[in-house]
Amino acid sequence: MRTKSIIKTMKTICGKELSYLETTGEPNKMHSTEGPAITYAASENKAPEYYLFGIKYTKIQWKSLLSQNKPMPVENAMGFDSAY
Repeated sequence: MRTKSIIKTMKTICGKELSYLETTGEPNKMHSTEGPAITYAASENKAPEYYLFGIKYTKIQWKSLLSQNKPMPVENAMGFDSAY
């Protein structure tokens, strides 16, 4: 069975903007290659959060991973064993 992955963005009533990876048959994971996966409303006074495949990174680590132009280890990040 093929799986389908889509990156979706949603805004909450309180002003947060969330970006996540939706994969068929798997739980959703925070993910964004365009910017922060979680952006808080200005009134919350919190820094944006950066995620790739559900793993939280600092902004510097996130930029570094994206600038390497290497395939990301999706199997390990999504919790699959490398033997599959």
